[in-house]
Amino acid sequence: MAVQLINIGNVANDGTGDDLREAFIKTNANFEELDLRDDEQTTVSNLGEVGEGLFAQKLVYDLQFKKLVAGQNVLLTPSDQSISIGVNVGVKQVSVVADTGGTFYLYDNADITFAGGNDISIDQTSGTVTVSYSGVTDLASDTTPQLTADLDAQTNNLLNVGTITTSGVTGPVTGNVTGDILGNVTGLVNGIDVRTLLSSSDFGGINSTVTNILEYIIYNTDVEWGTIAAPGTVSLDAGPIAV
Repeated sequence: MAVQLINIGNVANDGTGDDLREAFIKTNANFEELDLRDDEQTTVSNLGEVGEGLFAQKLVYDLQFKKLVAGQNVLLTPSDQSISIGVNVGVKQVSVVADTGGTFYLYDNADITFAGGNDISIDQTSGTVTVSYSGVTDLASDTTPQLTADLDAQTNNLLNVGTITTSGVTGPVTGNVTGDILGNVTGLVNGIDVRTLLSSSDFGGINSTVTNILEYIIYNTDVEWGTIAAPGTVSLDAGPIAV
């Protein structure tokens, strides 16, 4: 049934309202009506798709919420209408060491800037820092290139080479090669084994003017002089040679 209203009349004691008995009958009936109605249907929802909700549960008529508990280095400061969440003890200093060995420090909320050098660009997207190099990556960009290990040309040729300074060459060589008289150049020079030049050689005959029999005998007799690298011990004074 509906809640009954008590007629209180127009003015006090005008005889138009409910008497005391009737008024309390209605009062008792109203209390019974409210007591027999369904339980109160109030509830609470946590809004948003992410995050931790504060509402825990509803126990009869008691709406129960979770408490905020400060974790390590977190400070909770309540007021009449809000709760402030702050950092109690933060990171005070961070050291940054460069590849050159230099060190600098970041304090509290200091910023760090990444700056690209020659042909180097820095890009930042969604928390990712990308370092890109746009320069030439061949030997032409290096004014003083050096090898730290053997260079394997994989049977390819070296073209447009100027002067080569070396402690030794192994293999065929075409062109002008500077060696020493002891043969410290191995291989071929223009198709000739230069080491054969150090062995015995026939330089042809010696033109001479013969004026007596002794000169004739000397002129027509072969003498082993040894090699250029290892000459013999023979000595002979054949007189003047006509030019």
